[in-house]
Amino acid sequence: MADQQLKEFGQSVVGWFRRFPSNIPRYATERLPIIKWLPKYNRPWAVRDIIAGVTVGLIVVPQGMSYAKVAGLPVQHGLYSAYIGAIFYCFMGTSKDLTIGPTAVISLVTGELVAELAGRFTPAQVAGISCLAVGALIAILGILRLGIILDFFPTTVLVGYTTGAAVTIIIQQVPKWLGVPNINNRDPIYTILINMFKAFGTISWLDLVFGLVSAFILVAIGLAVDRWGRGRFSIQLIKISRFFIVTVLATVMSYVVNMNAPTDAKGNIIPRISILKTVPSGLPTPVVPELTASLIGEIAPKLLAITLATVLEHIAIAKAFARRNRYQIDANQELLTLGLANVTASFFGAYTVTGSFSRSAVKFQCGVKTPFAGFVTGALVILAIFFLTPVFFYIPDAALSAVIMVAVSTLVSPPSVFYQYFKINLWDFLSAMVALFVTIFVSVETGIASGVGFSLIVLLFRVARPNFHVLRQLKDRPDVFVDESATKTFDTEAAPHGVLVFRIEESTTFPNTETFKTWVVEEVYKYTRFGGRVKKVSDRLWSDDLDVHIRELRRVAHGVNSNITDNDLPKLRALILDFSAVNNIDSTGLQGLFDLRELLKDYAGVADFPDTFFELHFVGIQANVLRILELSGITRPVESIAKQKIEPLEEVAVENSKGSPASSEHSRSHDQILPNGGSGGYASQDQSGIDESHEGVTGELPQKSEEHELGDWNRDISHATLGAGSLSVYGSSPFLKEEGLVHLTVRDAIDAVLVRNAAWRRNIINLTSDASSDEEEHNKHKP
Repeated sequence: MADQQLKEFGQSVVGWFRRFPSNIPRYATERLPIIKWLPKYNRPWAVRDIIAGVTVGLIVVPQGMSYAKVAGLPVQHGLYSAYIGAIFYCFMGTSKDLTIGPTAVISLVTGELVAELAGRFTPAQVAGISCLAVGALIAILGILRLGIILDFFPTTVLVGYTTGAAVTIIIQQVPKWLGVPNINNRDPIYTILINMFKAFGTISWLDLVFGLVSAFILVAIGLAVDRWGRGRFSIQLIKISRFFIVTVLATVMSYVVNMNAPTDAKGNIIPRISILKTVPSGLPTPVVPELTASLIGEIAPKLLAITLATVLEHIAIAKAFARRNRYQIDANQELLTLGLANVTASFFGAYTVTGSFSRSAVKFQCGVKTPFAGFVTGALVILAIFFLTPVFFYIPDAALSAVIMVAVSTLVSPPSVFYQYFKINLWDFLSAMVALFVTIFVSVETGIASGVGFSLIVLLFRVARPNFHVLRQLKDRPDVFVDESATKTFDTEAAPHGVLVFRIEESTTFPNTETFKTWVVEEVYKYTRFGGRVKKVSDRLWSDDLDVHIRELRRVAHGVNSNITDNDLPKLRALILDFSAVNNIDSTGLQGLFDLRELLKDYAGVADFPDTFFELHFVGIQANVLRILELSGITRPVESIAKQKIEPLEEVAVENSKGSPASSEHSRSHDQILPNGGSGGYASQDQSGIDESHEGVTGELPQKSEEHELGDWNRDISHATLGAGSLSVYGSSPFLKEEGLVHLTVRDAIDAVLVRNAAWRRNIINLTSDASSDEEEHNKHKP
């Protein structure tokens, strides 16, 4: 099979190179989606895009400066990040709603990196280094089409670490918001809170007023619009622009308060409140970040955390809006776009950018039509950088902290979300909690790593310990088999005695092979008895306590007071494995099937009595798994089985009745052996179901036992509504004692077992009769 896969891979590579010249136009449009939608651009689209772009621009200017402070950078770097990302995405993005720029979580992790490298690199250098490294890594993921990696990061971890990061940012902003000076907001959050309470006596009351009033206005506008402005875009626009409105009002009031403020010896103003002060005007000179291999190795954990947070946030937001608006995004193209945007931005003073949920939601509410709105946003930010920086001088730090806290509060998931996780799945809840608390009390990168690591451990555990089920038949639907646990809901009955039906809910691979084998063998011990010769005590191993183990299993399965013995249970005659949920099987899983078959054959008595009837059947095997099983020899190729001579059940049963006087006598006790309409079920539990004799051709078949067992067997067939499995591989073809048969449904498999056992019985009886006749003839000619 491996050689076939290599051949197919080689053919696909050769075909790709052959088609490359003719596919260049398609590749160009895939990498630059603007080529496809720009020729269709029209005036109505332009109106919506301009409205959305301007609105987002009014939001991103104050937010960009605020998030830069979270990142420990001068505020202008937030503006540089805002315009480059927005403009770049216009050309390569596949989502009309998404806007990229500085965000809270990325700013927090970048701030941790800035603090770690303080003294060796300036904050601006750290921003460029991280932006270039992260952008290059994301671009590589996009080029190699490795978006599948994102599937290993569950939503619960995303919710957990996002909430933890938001809580961390809010607590870090509290000292500035309340006007408490000289607090290092890079300390652990519990240290920040302790130091803040210790320094509460030095609080700046003017800063406190600015912070409280700004936060009150922001919250009040949001609540008022939500209550009275639903469905009215003109009123919703007030809520959308509230950050810009509050920043403008706070700046005006700050200017009034500081109008007559004293100056120092150099003529610089000594403000009465904490303000931004000088913000450079114009665009920075492009600079190549000083990125070295040793530095990358040193800060690799932080870079990896920024990369994961950037990619997860961006793709999650893009997919959410694509679902909502019923269009498709290309995840690999999004990764390539995001990576190249960051690589480009790193040369122009920006730090890492990604998709912003709040600003993307604003674009959606404005009815954006194309990614061109991002170009409008970027242009507006550039105008602000050139013409509004003198005004930024008086923006109060307390007001910016209020803007940050209110903006970030939307990232905090309410307790109801975590409670929902708890109700649905405990492990999902725990993964969210791990990500949440580790992010708050340690760091964002550790929170992401812990949450993802915990989820992967749970995933591996689920693969290694999948669910296994014993299947039972519905009494009123003979063709339907359900899990044993459904007996409380449905009226079910077991398969015929000696036949066990199991289903595995996972691929059969090396982590779960031993568990699967152990579970199957223990279930066999519970419901069937040993069919071989019982060893003497002197022949057993000193450590053999299997009898004790089996008694305990049966006591648990049948009840403490059941007193089940071997005489109460049938011998194992067939095992049917429902593989409909098995998507893959590896070499270890395949070897496990061979080992399991040999174990069960020995338990059924084949080793001691070679003519014992025991078969392994498979149901619902998927094509890729079936091919592996056929190549291994544990099953026969389905096509060759289908082409063999088959004989209907009626003929097999009639031959059976002719082959034995006992069976003939029993068949006359019924109107017919095979009525046209069956009862819809199999033999009841008090019937032996499938023949259990071992004597075969080498031993003598006791007449009473033969009559009883064959009678019960015919009764099984006469009470069964037979399906497609009633056609047996019979006649010129040998019985498949080594290969397992494959069926579409469980009902087909059970019918096949019943029919094939009947044919086996006929052969045994005929061979025994022939042996008896030969012996009589030999005795007759004796002198």
